[in-house]
Amino acid sequence: MAMEFKPFRLHYTAPDQHAAPRYAEQIEAAYEELSSNLGLQLAGTTDLFLCPTEELFNELTGNLVPHWGEGVADPIHNLIVLKSPELTGNRQRFPRLVRHELIHILVARAVRSPQSVPKWFSEGVAMFFSRDEEFASGKAISKALLSDSVIPLDEIDDVLRFHSAKARLAYEESYSFTAFIEEQLGKGSLLRLIRELRQRPNFSEAFAQALGVHLFDLEFEWMQYVAKKYRWRFFLDFETFLWIFVLFLFILVVIRIRFRNRAVMKRWDEEEGMAE
Repeated sequence: MAMEFKPFRLHYTAPDQHAAPRYAEQIEAAYEELSSNLGLQLAGTTDLFLCPTEELFNELTGNLVPHWGEGVADPIHNLIVLKSPELTGNRQRFPRLVRHELIHILVARAVRSPQSVPKWFSEGVAMFFSRDEEFASGKAISKALLSDSVIPLDEIDDVLRFHSAKARLAYEESYSFTAFIEEQLGKGSLLRLIRELRQRPNFSEAFAQALGVHLFDLEFEWMQYVAKKYRWRFFLDFETFLWIFVLFLFILVVIRIRFRNRAVMKRWDEEEGMAE
């Protein structure tokens, strides 16, 4: 089944039949918002596929998306494949997921050489402009700082090969660095870079020209920034706090047992002395 509303064609199956009109409204609203805010337009018809099963999602994506992925955009074919809310069980997240994947299409269509755009930037701007703050907490970055396992930005290109925990770290870093660019270099910096990428196929050259700073230098500043901002944030994580609390209780119990044993031994020694 399919529903067409320019510039989209929504493909869905029976499980999504009743919800499809609502999803179509959310897709239209997301596109109107992004088109207005970013000044970018879609060309031609973009096909969106809603997948109610993992099997269909894997079939349409060629088994290239790991289990933790919920959507993928193919700018070359003007195609977006999404896990249906019927599958994820999360209808509230659907509009953000749509915005995220639409931004991938819009940005890829806006730049001269999409393949030269690093993954940290494409994912970072998708999260930043879709207002997806799921990866804004910095908890994974905080833990990575503790274990000295922060991922260099250029290695995030392999994110689809990462296990879920490492992928979360990659997404947090991508969001953090793009937000850092906007915060440190001024509002509109990301859009300025996208406009420069229309003219220049080399990302590093476009970065320096648009933002007035070399990527390597800004990444170094960002690393210093996250070291200060996120170093101890992992303590705010409930699970981390719980384990620290359990460890603290364990240490207290061990100390108490040792003191009690010493007291018992001392009493026995005293009783033996009296018996003699």
